[in-house]
Amino acid sequence: MKMKHLMGLTLSLTLGATAVAAELAALGSTARGGTSQIGRTLAAAISEVGDMQMRPQELANTADYIPLVNAGEIEFGIANVVQLTYAVNGTGMSEGRPNENLQMVATLMPFRSAYIVRKDSDIKSLEDLKGKRVPVFADRALGDYVTRGYFANADMSLDEVDGVAVPNFPRMWSSFAEGSADVAIVVVGAGNSREYDASFGIRYLSFDDSPEALERMRTYLPQNYLQEMPAGSVPGIDAPTNVNVFDYTFFAGADVSEEMVYNAVKALWEKEADLLAGGPFWNGFAKEAMGKQVGLTYHPGAIKFYKEMGVWAE
Repeated sequence: MKMKHLMGLTLSLTLGATAVAAELAALGSTARGGTSQIGRTLAAAISEVGDMQMRPQELANTADYIPLVNAGEIEFGIANVVQLTYAVNGTGMSEGRPNENLQMVATLMPFRSAYIVRKDSDIKSLEDLKGKRVPVFADRALGDYVTRGYFANADMSLDEVDGVAVPNFPRMWSSFAEGSADVAIVVVGAGNSREYDASFGIRYLSFDDSPEALERMRTYLPQNYLQEMPAGSVPGIDAPTNVNVFDYTFFAGADVSEEMVYNAVKALWEKEADLLAGGPFWNGFAKEAMGKQVGLTYHPGAIKFYKEMGVWAE
């Protein structure tokens, strides 16, 4: 059965003698990593409310399911705001391939990332990476844009480092762990960074939070911002440290019904406590912030709910 046929199907749930019909929707997600965990938690929370049954449609990469949501073959999807912004506009990593039918449903949680180095390294700042072994990714890969954004913060380019080619994030982490790379990008406080700290000690590198430095970063990471993490907040941060942040987003195709989107947002609102208990990736999620403006168009069904809750900024 084609995924587009999921729209409008019903799942019969029998409770005693009463039959309740619930809409069935697909959620584009990945089979591994943080996006997979976020997608499964989100789908479970929405399904538990009862107005809709949501099933993750897990593919290899975000780029695999974004066009399917745009084409109406999958109802919903999740991605960080950098990827979604590029996808909608057909720029950056989606150059020449606009997905104009994608609309925001909710801003989920801040996704914090930064460079780490070994604690005994002489690298104390981004500027100290000059001439060091730095992982580099293929053109238009997410890792390429994140790396270039990091270096733009320090007004540096990748021409100033000894590039270590890596095909993906897992290979980058392996290179760092085995010592063939001097630095690695991690989600702040994620399990692998804690493992590295326990094994050999790590230190996070802080970003320049000046308006000029942030503007340079946004050339590669649209809608990103910086957050100061206090000393001791996670292993490897021993002094106040500015980390990179971009929000995770929940989006839908423009042709998905207002009722379906409204019910999805309503379910997330009601399940805030369950989402926050869904693991460290959900730290920072707040239902009142789901309608946050991120420079993209929101679906009418989502706007309707946020207006009813009094949290929509005109």
